[in-house]
Amino acid sequence: MKTRILLLAVVFACAGGTKETKEGPPPAATAQTQPPAAPAAEPAQTAPAPGVPPPATTGEKPVVSATPPAAEVQKPSPAATAEPPLMPDEPFRAEQPRPLAVQPHFAAPVPLQKKLKNGARVLIVENHQVPLVAVDIRFFHGVDADPADRPGLAEFVADTVDEGTKTRSAEKFAEQVENLAAHLGAGAALEGSSAHLNCLSETLPDALELFADMIQNPAFRAEDVERVRVLRLTGLEQKRANLGALASDEADRILFGPEHPWGKPSGGTPESVAAITPAELTAFHARWWVPNNAIISVSGDIKPAEIVQLLNDKFAGWKAKPLPKLELPPFPRLAKRNIDALEKATATQSQVWVVGQLFKASDPDALPLRVANLPLGGMFTSRLNMNLREKHGYSYGVRSGLSLMRNSGTFAASGAIIARNTVEAVAEYENELKKFSDGNVSETELANAQEALIRGLPASLETNDAVSGAMSNLVSLGLPLDYYKTLPGRIAKVSQKDVKRVVTKWIKPDRWPVVIVGPIGQSRAALEKLDLGPVTIAPAPGSAPKTSASR
Repeated sequence: MKTRILLLAVVFACAGGTKETKEGPPPAATAQTQPPAAPAAEPAQTAPAPGVPPPATTGEKPVVSATPPAAEVQKPSPAATAEPPLMPDEPFRAEQPRPLAVQPHFAAPVPLQKKLKNGARVLIVENHQVPLVAVDIRFFHGVDADPADRPGLAEFVADTVDEGTKTRSAEKFAEQVENLAAHLGAGAALEGSSAHLNCLSETLPDALELFADMIQNPAFRAEDVERVRVLRLTGLEQKRANLGALASDEADRILFGPEHPWGKPSGGTPESVAAITPAELTAFHARWWVPNNAIISVSGDIKPAEIVQLLNDKFAGWKAKPLPKLELPPFPRLAKRNIDALEKATATQSQVWVVGQLFKASDPDALPLRVANLPLGGMFTSRLNMNLREKHGYSYGVRSGLSLMRNSGTFAASGAIIARNTVEAVAEYENELKKFSDGNVSETELANAQEALIRGLPASLETNDAVSGAMSNLVSLGLPLDYYKTLPGRIAKVSQKDVKRVVTKWIKPDRWPVVIVGPIGQSRAALEKLDLGPVTIAPAPGSAPKTSASR
């Protein structure tokens, strides 16, 4: 019996040592021809990355991968020779790239403006480099037109218009769009809604027919509405775990007021979305999706006369209607700052935002302040990011930005912070914003900001989709049609004096509220010591309320 077991052991051992794969014989040894490396040192302990919980510990020393001792490494045979490197280095790799013989020139487009028979304005940019066309229709009302008791209605309409028309079921409509290799969709924002088409130039007539049918004749069938409703309710449920989305909602509530449509939660509430009816979707669409409330922008492989004729044919039944007058509450006046926190006890990080009110996009101060924002938080090398990410390691990234609209605007400095460093991060936000509010930027900071904006312009207008959207956006914001053409020259003229003037005029961190979402409940006393105003803590949406929380 012992002999049999021994023989079996020998057989298995030999089989394991001579195993071959289907791909062929074992590869030739290469690493064995090199001298063995020294054993790897035990890795040093490092702080966990932002947003990543520290690894669990078991009390046992972790296994560290190391090169085996020299005695255990098979010695190379005398006949073995080192193989040459697979990619030998070449001299040209040490050379600097030669300058181009001709420097590329970028000229931002200025659209040709036309008008349809129904009164709708059309902007046209020809681009015959690729056989594609993008069509963007921008409506001048969106979330701002939501009734007080129906937040989320504008976005529900935009999500449902492409779910079939009066003559095409949802399945038939989707099949016809797919057969044309077209992309078609819609969306809604604070002060506008939009619909977009991208297709091959050769299929433009057929694709435009589907697009026009969607714009003019959405069916809002009950079964389609219910399918979209489930998706929207699921999205609202998922948003409860998104700290950035919760912080954005809270910032909007503070900036615009809880009674203003913009101060309501984005996408609506579960109660409002559940209550919206097909009749309400139909009525909203009929009221606001009309040609006298829209601008049509086309970019791509088209001729102006041809696209105007196509649009007149496909939108022949689209008629203008009187627009209702909106009565919106005024924004709250932010005279005193405070810290407004939402408790999310299960989170491993916090969202920290500092927000403020600004001006409309057409204000003369808009461009100088956009330039000024880049040194603060608009680039990787900005002051906020270098402080909170590179110096202190509190975050993967902190940024700041302007959101300028048709009649108003906002500012936000924001980022995700390691939960245990939330209070320290708030203090560093305050330090950087307070220092920035004096308006002093160095010549290097200004030059870098100007270069970044100017060099980023070609990429922002690289595709037909980007161009059609940008052109319609100009009209929506009340900006001139040659805005992008003149932009590089205007950016280059912004001076340190201009930056100082607009920053000292508009950046007021001593009045701007701080919004925090995360596990903040145990940090009230530490936040109060920062002396940035009253601290209020309330449960985040979806969190169990605590008796100690108050607003």
